[in-house]
Amino acid sequence: MVAGIATIRDLSRFSGWRSKLLPAHFSGRLFHVESGGRESGRSIVMHEFPKKDLPYAEDMGRKAVEISVRGYCIQYPSDTAAPLYMRDYTVARDLLEARLLEGGAGQLQLPMMSPMIVTCSRYRLTEEERAGGYCVFDMSFVEQGAHPFTPVIDPTEQLIQTSKNLRDTVLQAIERSRVSSVTRLRPLSLGK
Repeated sequence: MVAGIATIRDLSRFSGWRSKLLPAHFSGRLFHVESGGRESGRSIVMHEFPKKDLPYAEDMGRKAVEISVRGYCIQYPSDTAAPLYMRDYTVARDLLEARLLEGGAGQLQLPMMSPMIVTCSRYRLTEEERAGGYCVFDMSFVEQGAHPFTPVIDPTEQLIQTSKNLRDTVLQAIERSRVSSVTRLRPLSLGK
């Protein structure tokens, strides 16, 4: 035993990880976290050829990040302004479940992970009679990422387009100037 350390709580003096904990939420709907994990990797396509002993592994890029979370809502001894900390745990439960059912992307923040824009692919809500005042959410999220057909503007193309816009603006200004000078030079017609 290390001298001066009496309990595991005393370790917090030596480790700053507790100070980095953030409140867990999905799009602002708070919940407590029992466990959370991330999964990703590389998308590899194996090519095997007839009469060749060695295959060829083609890296197709990074796989989408999948996050599994076991969260829970539990009754609190007294009511506070935050729905997660109330005597009636069903308030926080219903808010979180409504957001999960709503669909669409939202920000997921877990206590020790960087926030990420994700979509909930599925969840399970479990309540047991023997654990009254408590519910568990087993949630699966996938990163939202970017739409594949979002146009990416090439800097060269952007420069060319900016030049074309400037040229059009100058030509329009010259045309307006020419039209106004012709109008000023035109003699007034006198009526008969």
